[in-house]
Amino acid sequence: MATKFSPLSNSLFSLLLLVLQTTLSSGSSAVTSPTLSIREATVADLQLAFKKNQLTSRQVVEFYLGEISRLNPILRGVIEVNPDELHLADKADQERKAKAPSSLLLGLHGIPILVKDNIATKDKMNTTSGSFALLGLIVPRNAFVVTKLINAGAIILGKASMSEWAHFRGDAPNGWCARTGQGKDTYPCGSSSGSAANMAAVSLGTETDGSILCPSCYNSVVRIKPTVVGLTS
Repeated sequence: MATKFSPLSNSLFSLLLLVLQTTLSSGSSAVTSPTLSIREATVADLQLAFKKNQLTSRQVVEFYLGEISRLNPILRGVIEVNPDELHLADKADQERKAKAPSSLLLGLHGIPILVKDNIATKDKMNTTSGSFALLGLIVPRNAFVVTKLINAGAIILGKASMSEWAHFRGDAPNGWCARTGQGKDTYPCGSSSGSAANMAAVSLGTETDGSILCPSCYNSVVRIKPTVVGLTS
């Protein structure tokens, strides 16, 4: 299954954000069991549901794909989705069912994650920084953080929209992306606009010029801006 809505080195954008449970999306009930709403579920909630066999990774991925299809025309939060997402979800479910070794069932095992479009993924998706100029570019490897996510069992669900070129010395409106356009309604600020639009339980963004600070303010969540070498004690 391939769905498309219409790569850069990982060293250009060093600050990363996990946007957990932001609050922009709204709509019909997302309940798949009497006790769990996927839309509002945290990673811990999903892990517990997996453990109790109340939910599968495929069900979570299918729900997120449905939300993207429903909300993306308004929020413009996702540039494209991974055409292999259901295969990866089934693989995670099979590993869980087979009681795979604990090394395969790490903290993010089977959890779908969106990554900002300036974070390189060596898969069937593009990495374009929201620009047509890089459409079709083949990246040599996954960004370091993507490798860490995959090694932790995460499923890369798709590419989150962003201000073109992270709004770096640009004249385009903040949050505008050549590949998705501008959101039509509630706007989470940018440049990590798609990462902040609550399309999945976890999304990854980057900080270049207020790219995390502004969305965090709009969503009333905590943001951390470390040094270029990361958090230090």
